[in-house]
Amino acid sequence: MTDEHGWGIRVVGRLLRLGALTLVLVLSGQAAMAVASPVRTKVIRYHGYRIVVPRAWPVYNLARDPTTCVRFNRHAVYLGAPGAEQHCPAHAVGRTEAILVEPLDAAAAAARAGGSGIGLPSVTDAGAQSARGSMARLAVAAHGVLVTATWSTSPGIVRRALGVSDIGATTSRAASAPVGPAVRARSASASVVPPVPIIPATPGAVYTGLGFDACSAPSSAQMSAWSASPFRAAGIYLGGTNMACAQTNLTAAWVSQESAAGWHLIPTYVGLQAPTNSCGCAGIAPSRASAQGAAAASDAMAQAQAIGIGAGNPIYFDMEAYPRGSTNTSAVLAFLSAWTTQLHAGGYASGVYSSGGSGIADLVAEFGTGFEEPDDIWIADWNGAQTTNDPYVPSGDWAAEQRVHQYEGGHNDTYGGATLNIDSNYLNGATAAAGAGTVTPTLAPLPELTVSPGDDGTIQLTASWTGATDVTAWRAFAGPSPSALTPLGQAATPGAQMSIALHSAFAYFAVQALGSAGQVLATSQPVATPAHIVIYGHSVFSPSIGLGGLPAGCFTGAACHIATTMSVGRTVIASTGRESIPAGGDGILYFKLTPAGRRMLSRALGHRLSVTVTARDTSGATASAGLSLVRFLTSGSGPHRSIGASGPLRIVGATDFVSSGWVGGILGGCFADASCDGVTTISVGRTTIARTGPELLGANELGYLTFKLTPQGHAMLMRAHGNQLGARITITDGSATSNASIALVKFS
Repeated sequence: MTDEHGWGIRVVGRLLRLGALTLVLVLSGQAAMAVASPVRTKVIRYHGYRIVVPRAWPVYNLARDPTTCVRFNRHAVYLGAPGAEQHCPAHAVGRTEAILVEPLDAAAAAARAGGSGIGLPSVTDAGAQSARGSMARLAVAAHGVLVTATWSTSPGIVRRALGVSDIGATTSRAASAPVGPAVRARSASASVVPPVPIIPATPGAVYTGLGFDACSAPSSAQMSAWSASPFRAAGIYLGGTNMACAQTNLTAAWVSQESAAGWHLIPTYVGLQAPTNSCGCAGIAPSRASAQGAAAASDAMAQAQAIGIGAGNPIYFDMEAYPRGSTNTSAVLAFLSAWTTQLHAGGYASGVYSSGGSGIADLVAEFGTGFEEPDDIWIADWNGAQTTNDPYVPSGDWAAEQRVHQYEGGHNDTYGGATLNIDSNYLNGATAAAGAGTVTPTLAPLPELTVSPGDDGTIQLTASWTGATDVTAWRAFAGPSPSALTPLGQAATPGAQMSIALHSAFAYFAVQALGSAGQVLATSQPVATPAHIVIYGHSVFSPSIGLGGLPAGCFTGAACHIATTMSVGRTVIASTGRESIPAGGDGILYFKLTPAGRRMLSRALGHRLSVTVTARDTSGATASAGLSLVRFLTSGSGPHRSIGASGPLRIVGATDFVSSGWVGGILGGCFADASCDGVTTISVGRTTIARTGPELLGANELGYLTFKLTPQGHAMLMRAHGNQLGARITITDGSATSNASIALVKFS
C-alpha cells in the first residue's frame, strides 16, 4: 500500500518476523506499556533507507510541504530537508520519540554554510542532559541520508526503528560553524524597505522596545519583511536538551546578517527543567542540580560561539513553569545559580526566562540574599502590558535596565506580507549581536538588604549591591523605626556583597556601602525584621522534680503567648500551656518534665539529655532548638534571692549554675539601643570569688555571662548547705549597673 504522499510506505499487517523491529506504542508523555501482542507498525522507506515506526505516527513529506514545522516534541516522521519558512507554533519545548530523515548532501551543504544541517545541535556537554540523552544522529552513506532521532522516556522505540542495538553509538557532535562569516546580501524578494535608518546591533547592548520570539528562527526574507514592524528584537533558540524546533536558518551568517540589519537578538537555551514541570520535559536531578546547571552553561556557550555570538553577550535559560515547592524550588535555584556562575566564568552575561509565578517568583525570593542572581530576567506574564514593570517583581529588583517582559503568548502577526506565529515582548534589558563584547555589570541604584532572624537570637544581615566595584566596607544601622536608626558598627568586608551575624534585635535595619576613604557610597532602604521568637542558650537546667525555665524572646510586634514542647526523638517529655512574654522583650518559659522525662534524665549519661525544644506563638511564629537538658540536685530552701530594680542592663535569673570545672554562667539581658559590654563580679561577703572581663550582650538580647570561680569560691560551693551558695552579683558596663542576690548551684 502506498501513502498519499507517494513515498512507498508499506503497512505491515502481520507480525514482523524480526522481533528487533517490533515497536511498543508510546502514549503521549507516558512510559511504554507492555502489551500481549505487538503494536501495529508501518515500514517507511526513503532513498532506500528503511525504518519501522508505530502505525499511528504521522509522516510529513517536507518536499511537498516545506512549511511543515519540524519539531521533536510530537511523535512524527519527517522526510526531506526542513524548509526555511516553517509554520511553527511560537513556543514548543521538550522532546519525545520522533525521526527526521533528510538527504545527506543537503545537510552537509547547510553545515558548510554555517549551520548544523537540521539546526538541532547535539549537546556538547553530556552533563547538560539526563543520563539517557535526548537525541542521536546517524549518517548512512550507503543511502545518502542523515537520520536525526529524538526521544524522551523510550529510547528503545528509536533503537528498534533504526535497527541499532545502542542508540548512544549513533550520537555525534555537530560540526561547529565558523564564527563571523561575511554578511550575505539580504533577500531581493523582500518588498518592504525599512522605514528607519539601519543601526547595527552590538554585543551585549541594552535595548528598550518591542521584540518577538518564534520557535524556529525566521528566514532572512521574513526578517527583512518584518523591518516594517514595530519589533526590533528577536528571540532565538540556540540549543539545549529540551529544544523542540529545528533551526534551519540559525547559522553564523544569519546572526551576522540580522545583527548588521539592526536586530537585537535574545539567545535562549532550553535545557533540563524543574524535576516536576509543566511541559513533561526531561528534568533536573536534584542531587546533581549544580553540576547540571554548570554543564548547561558550558554547552550554551559552545552553541552560541558556533553561530557567532561571542563572550560579552547574554544567554537566557528557558525554565518553563513548574509547581513551586521544596524539591522543585531548591533544585531550580541550585541549577540557575550554577548556570549564572559558569556563564560569568566564560565571560557571558546570564539571563533567566520563566513564568512570573514560578521561576521568577523563586528568584525574587532570593534577591539580595547572596544568591548568585542572573544579570537579567525575562518575565512570562501574559497581561498585555507593554512595560517591564510587573506585579511578580518588586520595583527595586533587577531595576537597572535588566528586564524583559513576555506580555502576550502565541499569536499570528503579519508584516510585509510575511506571517509569523510569535510571542510578544517588551524589553529594557541586555540583548546579543554577532561578535564579542565586554560584560560590564550594571550598577543597581541602591544596595539590597535581607534580614534573617535565627531561632537562637542571631540576626543575619546580607547585603549586596549589583555592579558595585569600589565597596571597601559596610556599616550596619538599626533602630525601632525606619526614621530612628543608629550605627551598630562597621564590617570590613570589601566587595559588592556582605553577610554578618548580629546579636542585637531591632525592628528595622539598614546598611551603608563605604568607599576606600570611608565615604558613604550608598545606603539601602530600611528593612523591617520579620516577626519571630527566640530560644536563648545551649543548656537548660532541671532539678530532680522536673521543674525548669527556658529563656526566650518575643519579637512579633505584639505580646507573645507561647506554648512549648520538649521532646527526645518522638517522645514528648514536657509541654506547656501558653505563657506570656511582652512585645520586644524577653522572659522565662517554665516547664515541668513528665515522669518518663524525669526517668530519662536520671538515667542519661552524666545526667545530661539531648532534647529538642519547640516554641509556638499564637501569631504563628515558631522557634526550635537542640539543647542539653542538665539535672541538678539541691535541698532546703537555700539562701535569700533578690534582683535589683530594672535598668538597661539586667540580671534575669536568681539561680545560676556552675559545672564541675567551676565554670558558670549568669543569665543577663541588655535592654538598650546599643549592645552592652558587661563586667561581672561575684562575691560572698567581702570575698570576691569570680571576676570577668567585658562580655558582650547584644541590644535587646538575653545571654549568659561566663565566669570561673576562684579556688576559694570553689571550696565555698563544695561546702555550701544543700548545694546552694548565697552570693552577690554586680554587672556593670560603665554606664549602667545591675545587682542581685542569687544562689550558685553545682551540677555534675
